Amino acid sequence: MNLDQATLFLVVTVVGLLMAFWVCFMAWGQPLSHALWAWALALLAYTASHVNFGLQALLPEAVFLVAGSSFYAVSLVLMLQAVRRFQGVVQIGRWHLAPLWLVPLLCTLLAHYSTLRVVSTALIFAAQIGLIIAALLDRSQPQHGRGRYILVGAFGAMCLVLLARAAAAATGLIDTQTWSASSPSLAPVFLISLCAVLSITLGFVYMTMERAEQRNFELAMKDMLTGLANRRAISDQLQSTVARAQRQGQYLSVLMLDIDHFKRVNDNYGHQAGDVVLRAVALALQSRLRAQDQIGRFGGEEFLAILPDTSLEGALVLAEALRAAVEATPTQWGAHRISTTISIGVRGGAITGADTADSLVAAADAALYRAKQGGRNRVEASPPAGPGSNEA
Repeated sequence: MNLDQATLFLVVTVVGLLMAFWVCFMAWGQPLSHALWAWALALLAYTASHVNFGLQALLPEAVFLVAGSSFYAVSLVLMLQAVRRFQGVVQIGRWHLAPLWLVPLLCTLLAHYSTLRVVSTALIFAAQIGLIIAALLDRSQPQHGRGRYILVGAFGAMCLVLLARAAAAATGLIDTQTWSASSPSLAPVFLISLCAVLSITLGFVYMTMERAEQRNFELAMKDMLTGLANRRAISDQLQSTVARAQRQGQYLSVLMLDIDHFKRVNDNYGHQAGDVVLRAVALALQSRLRAQDQIGRFGGEEFLAILPDTSLEGALVLAEALRAAVEATPTQWGAHRISTTISIGVRGGAITGADTADSLVAAADAALYRAKQGGRNRVEASPPAGPGSNEA
């Protein structure tokens, strides 16, 4: 099958411009520092490199050689910038910008050494793509999402094509002096470019959508002040944990924790201080729970902890440790050290078919009420629900 390179060139150009337009549309309303704006500019530079090639016959040779390669280098720098902005890095390192002056310099100096020029620029572009792939695989960043895999695959293929081009030019398999926009051998190049611009843009947009979905999920399931699960999330977790404990005949304990005299903190120091105290208590509790335990903010200054496979005796030991930890960790607020204590109600032991998430919470809440009535800063247990409920 013969591919019409002129048609492919036109398609690559139109698709590149269209992709840039829609990415700009998605970025509309976002600050100019947003990753999508950098990606849109990268697509424009990428398209400009192909337009420059298509205008080869109308441009002076020096302009054609320098401009085309420079636009491509700019597009890769902007793509790296977009990936890093997506990851929260505001600005890339200065040495990442080296291709912006190195590529035009080499194209100028090697204007009459076509093979060396093609090999050197292809290797620089491959190195730039390698930096993008390294950023995508950065272990300090969240390693999830199919959009990232699409990008890694697409950029990996582009890097292999560039390395193959450099090798072919170095070994004389391609004629680096006679390529033109009308050369039939360029049809596969335009086809690869079309696939590349579609794949990398799809991957980046998909990665952006996944991030938005993750943030929406966190807004729906996390308490934004403390970072813990919110009431909906911790209630759902309790439902599933109760069902699992019933199926497997395991122990399950529930702690209801409440900050003592929290209203006094707000009245004496202000609501901002109250927020700081809430975060400090949440951190103290979360840091001392086991990996299998779960905790969430149940409301106001109240927290709910779920302790899978934990007897009443074990739950009481852990509850006492949590109470002591909060008491021993005052919250610093400006020049003030705000001492904080908590009261804890415990419902623990064997789970029967009659137990529900609501009944466990109600039992722990009743025990918490007794702890408050008994003087606060203490742990109280709910009466055993049945035989063996307080066994170790």
